[in-house]
Amino acid sequence: MRVNSKELGCVSPSWNSSFEGILYWKQKVDSRSKRGCVFSEHWCRLKGNILLLCRSPDRTSNEISGVVLLEHFTVSRTRDEEISYSFRLDFDSGDKPLVFVARSEDEAEKWCHHLNKAQLAPRLRRFILLRDEIRRITGSDPLEAGVSGSSVTTPTIVEEGSLNDEGLEIILKCLNIGDMAHPNELPNTCLFVSVSTSLKNNWTPVGATEIIESSRNPVFSKTIFLRHDLIDENNSIRFSLFDIKDVKSNVSALIGETITTLKKLLDSSSLLLPLRDDCSKISVKYEGLETTIPSIIVHSRKQKPLDFTAAKVDANMLSLRSVCDNLLSKRYKFQDSIGETMHIIEFMGESKLCYAFPIEYLKTLIQSEYLIYDSLSRTGSSKPVIESLRKERMISMKQTLERYEANLRNLVDYSGPLFKSSSERANPRYDFVPTNLHVNQIALTDVDGQLVSSHNIISVGAFSLASRRYKSGGLFRMAFDTMITPTRTYPPSELSYLNISSESPVASATCLLNTKPIGKSMDLLYRGTHSIALLRSDLAGLIQRLSAPGQAEPLAERMQKTVSSIQWIFSDKLLSNLNVLPIVSCDFEVIITLLTQLSSIEITKSTNSQLSQSSDRVIIINKKKNESRESLIDSLDKAGQKLSITLERIWESVASVLWDHVLSGLADLSNQQSLSVSKEGGGNYSDLIAEAERSAYPNMLPINDNVLTAVSIIQDSFNYRHHACVCQLLTSVLTALSVQIPLWDRKDWEQAAVCGVLAQFEGLLSCYGDEQGMIEDWAWAIDYLLTYRVTLRPYGNFSDSVTDTNERNSEDTDSNVPTSNRCDAEEFHLGFKVTRLNECELSVPWKSWVHAPSEIQARGRVRIRLHPVSFVVGINELQSVAETLDKTAVQNAVNNHGLTSLRAYFNRYTKHFGAPGRTVSNQDVWDLLTDITHHLNTPVRSKPVEVLQLASEITQAFHGLRITTCKSAKDRTAMSVTLEQVQWLKSEGMHESCFTKALQCIRSTGLRLDNVMKNTGKRKYAFNRLQLLSFPRLYRPPMGTYSTNVSS
Repeated sequence: MRVNSKELGCVSPSWNSSFEGILYWKQKVDSRSKRGCVFSEHWCRLKGNILLLCRSPDRTSNEISGVVLLEHFTVSRTRDEEISYSFRLDFDSGDKPLVFVARSEDEAEKWCHHLNKAQLAPRLRRFILLRDEIRRITGSDPLEAGVSGSSVTTPTIVEEGSLNDEGLEIILKCLNIGDMAHPNELPNTCLFVSVSTSLKNNWTPVGATEIIESSRNPVFSKTIFLRHDLIDENNSIRFSLFDIKDVKSNVSALIGETITTLKKLLDSSSLLLPLRDDCSKISVKYEGLETTIPSIIVHSRKQKPLDFTAAKVDANMLSLRSVCDNLLSKRYKFQDSIGETMHIIEFMGESKLCYAFPIEYLKTLIQSEYLIYDSLSRTGSSKPVIESLRKERMISMKQTLERYEANLRNLVDYSGPLFKSSSERANPRYDFVPTNLHVNQIALTDVDGQLVSSHNIISVGAFSLASRRYKSGGLFRMAFDTMITPTRTYPPSELSYLNISSESPVASATCLLNTKPIGKSMDLLYRGTHSIALLRSDLAGLIQRLSAPGQAEPLAERMQKTVSSIQWIFSDKLLSNLNVLPIVSCDFEVIITLLTQLSSIEITKSTNSQLSQSSDRVIIINKKKNESRESLIDSLDKAGQKLSITLERIWESVASVLWDHVLSGLADLSNQQSLSVSKEGGGNYSDLIAEAERSAYPNMLPINDNVLTAVSIIQDSFNYRHHACVCQLLTSVLTALSVQIPLWDRKDWEQAAVCGVLAQFEGLLSCYGDEQGMIEDWAWAIDYLLTYRVTLRPYGNFSDSVTDTNERNSEDTDSNVPTSNRCDAEEFHLGFKVTRLNECELSVPWKSWVHAPSEIQARGRVRIRLHPVSFVVGINELQSVAETLDKTAVQNAVNNHGLTSLRAYFNRYTKHFGAPGRTVSNQDVWDLLTDITHHLNTPVRSKPVEVLQLASEITQAFHGLRITTCKSAKDRTAMSVTLEQVQWLKSEGMHESCFTKALQCIRSTGLRLDNVMKNTGKRKYAFNRLQLLSFPRLYRPPMGTYSTNVSS
């Protein structure tokens, strides 16, 4: 190796040396006058991995006598009795060894220690190992993170297997772990486990434990699960123990490794494995070495497949497998209150409804909107303002319909994972898809791995239209700003969609509010256009339908149902002046009479054909019956044409009256002089036009100061935002309902039929900036859920139009009454059908349906309502800003309404079933309601997260649905979900001392980090240290699990 010794000598005194001192260098002398060895005295400087030998022993010397590169060598003490305090350097390359002598025993030990630490090769090996591990966890190379154009690959998430998989669970702990160089420092330990097959030399990572800080004898709560396909007696398993030097940046050093075979692990349930450090080859002797060897204790537990004969196990896995796709799991162990071990398994899966339900919802919405558009195009008005507004509505509705169709095409063409990632949150192509929808379950198992109990939480992003900015606020604000007589300030004491929409014609028309003429008229138009379209279809194909025998009776029942709906519409008070009901009823009675006669002829003919003997008389009778049947069909055809013409004429007059109510209600907006509550002195047309410009979506026609155009744009913008938010909400709620129903017993079925299903929504959004608009969207959609109805039917008892998420063949669902062995756990697939915009049908596993009361089973279906309850508490730094500026009125209004709604459900339940059972914390529900009231009514209360925890506990007492949301359901939601899971474990008997440990373990190694990985490609929460200072203590993630370089 060539060096510039002169230049090196000049700069060496200015370096910071690792160690300096005088050494005697042993050199051979081979001259005529003297042979042997001599020791020359030198001042030596250790600079990194370079040892500089100065020519003289002077400390300030800058003349270099020699340079030693300290790589791939070993340092050891020599045992020469004639030369004390000596040591030697042996090089792996075969170069001759170097021998040095120090001036004392202490200096010799120090030189050996510093020289051994100077070489970089062991560090490089550690860096390579860490680089590979970082690449596996984060999906990107840390050394290439700043290189432009570098590709980032998402690593494969190691699936630890479901409860139905056979495998091996490994429980780990360590003994006597420490750093030989720093014996007084306590390490932060973490274990990585890898498996190598007999056919391959590479190691496959299978899992890692959590980080245990400052402990020589760490006991890890995160367990490692080996799937059955990795278990082979010839395979090897490696345990690598790391000391995390910096928990924040995850800089670590390899303490040691140990390798054993899976055969030993299978033969013995417990192994003691000593650690070895391949990175250091220096041998240091300690007293009592046999008692201080660093070791890993490995306990193994065989995981048996689930026993599906157990009802609880069957119901739990049935719900997860039927609703979830890409189901992941992690395992843990914690100590319970009596000192035993609790075995925990965590599940997380993507909902199969995430894209399937929005597709069906959009199909129904587009069909309904086209019928409404056609009805509007056929009507007219003699009033100039109404007629102008009608034309503006047609232009705006056509644009909105095109947008609905574009959304539907995008969803149908979509291929990929069954969840919408947080990066797609503002993508207008997926406005109707909920963000990051996942099912989270924490379950308790026994020693054999059989399920004992479980708790479900649905995590999803806020129900909002993130593709549009919140210039005009969310739905609540938009509805409030379009109220006819805004006599109150915003927000009111309670944010209720019924109270605000009743005074806003825009909201009334969108929500089909029956208490107002405009809402009632829109409801009748939707119902009427749908019923008229069905009846027209039946009448148009009347002869073809009746050509096949046996169709008269089912057709009569179908038409009777449709006409009954039309008669109900025509009998409404809004249409009392038309008096059209008798005309329709008279014409329809003629058709029903003819169909009844035709049905009786077909029955008689069928009876005659079954006679044992044929006679001329029977043949003559059948001939006459055929002639009579053809005559009846001709009469039915004429009667059908007459009824069709009558309906078309009558419906035009009916629709004209209804549209007059709708357009007059919208036109009232343009006649008001106070359109903006922010201007106490009254508004003008410019306020309405400005509102339209703020709420208009891209590519809409320009307003051009036309107030009627502004009204139409506001109506369609509100309508689009409403349906997008409601669709996201329904997808999440139906997912939660599908997971929960298989766990119902008879009492739960009775409670759902009488009181409805309690659905509690937890929001973590702040009241500042765009997130306040998200709260207004989120709370509006939740409150609108009151109007929604879900019809539950047993699986197999569906019409052909039921959507099956697994695209099963029609012959699998053609039976009207399924049998228990036909619809078992293996055959059930989640199915649903959107019947109307505010109603759907949902399939129920037959094994769950049999637990329903007999009267429900006899009807073959049950129609239930959903009772929504929402509470929102911001926890981030933006909420701190909002509290400082006293801008939390929206949060207070949402929470006040949530408390009122929760009390209403409590009163309804106690009226029918008496007092509910005690909560998981053994408290009375009424006491918890009182506590919520106290927290909400406290004048000065910063971030009352206790409200969220109390509401969750009450919901569990009522066996309700739990749905947690934040902006993207990724970071803040992870803190809330993990907190609720650990609190549930505590109620199941986990020792109180394990609470913080369990919370840190699940947050640092659990599936919520996998959720972040799926969304961002990085295994870090999107937080920063300053931001976390504003978080409540229980909502702060462990050190090292968050980063500022992650998109939120």
